[in-house]
Amino acid sequence: EIREFDRELQAFINHLHTFLQSVAGELRIIPRKTRVRVEDGWKEIFLFDVPDWDEKEGKNELRRHIDWMVSQMESSHYRDDSGNEDAARLAGDIARWLQTRQLLRNIMKDKTIKVKCRKVTADSKVSGYPSSWESSNQWSGGEKWSKNMALFLGLLNYLAEKRQAIDSRAQRSRTIILDNPFGKASSDHVLDPVFFIAEQLGFQIIALTALAEGKFVREYFPVVYSCRLRPTSSADKYLVTTDQEIREAYFRDHAPESLRRLGDTQQIDLFE
Repeated sequence: EIREFDRELQAFINHLHTFLQSVAGELRIIPRKTRVRVEDGWKEIFLFDVPDWDEKEGKNELRRHIDWMVSQMESSHYRDDSGNEDAARLAGDIARWLQTRQLLRNIMKDKTIKVKCRKVTADSKVSGYPSSWESSNQWSGGEKWSKNMALFLGLLNYLAEKRQAIDSRAQRSRTIILDNPFGKASSDHVLDPVFFIAEQLGFQIIALTALAEGKFVREYFPVVYSCRLRPTSSADKYLVTTDQEIREAYFRDHAPESLRRLGDTQQIDLFE
C-alpha cells in the first residue's frame, strides 16, 4: 500500500510539474501576441521574463509542498471541539494551496516573473528600451491606460488564436466591444498607440460611450451612432431616436464595399 501510495504521489507530482512547465511556456508566448510592425521590423510591446528551473529540484519542491499540505490536513486545525472535520474550510484551503501562482512561487523560489513594456508614441514609434512594470506604473493616467489596453488586446489575441485558426491575411479578423473604455484617455498621444496596436493585431473596436467625452470619438471611429431618449405622451415611457454619422471619405479610401453596406437599413432583433 505504501509503494502504491508513493507511485500515485509521484504521478501527481509529475502531472503538476508538466502543467507548470506548460504554463511557463504559454506565458512566454503571450508577448508575441503584442508584436507590431515598425519601420525597422517587428517589436513586442510587452516582454515577459519567466525564469527556468531545474526539473529535479522543481519536483522536489512540489513534494515538499504536498508533504506540508498533508501535515496541515492531519493537524487539529480543521477540527472543532467535538473532533468533526470542517470539510468546506479544508477544501477551500487545498484549492488555494494548489493555485498555479502558489505552485510557481514554490518551484521558482526567490526568482520572480518580470514584465516589461515598451512605450508607443502618437506617431506609431515604439521605444527601443522597455520599461519595467513598476516604472511604467509611474506614467501618466492616459499612458497607463494605453499600456493596459495594449496588454488586454494582446491577451485577447492570444486567446482568439487558441480557440481557432486566424487568417493572417485578413485585415480585420476579430471585434472587441468596450463599454465606456476611455476614462482619462482622450489625447492623440494616448489613443493613437492603442488604435495602432488594435489595427496591427486585426481588431475592430466598437465602443459604447458618451459623445460628450470629446471630439476624439468622431476622429477615431468612422461610424458613430447617437441614441437619445425622447419623451412621449406617457410620463413613464420614452422613445429612442438614432442618428448615424459616416465618414464617407474614410470608407471611399479604405473600404468602399463597406460604405455600400452601411447605406442599407434592416430591422433586426438585438438579442436574436
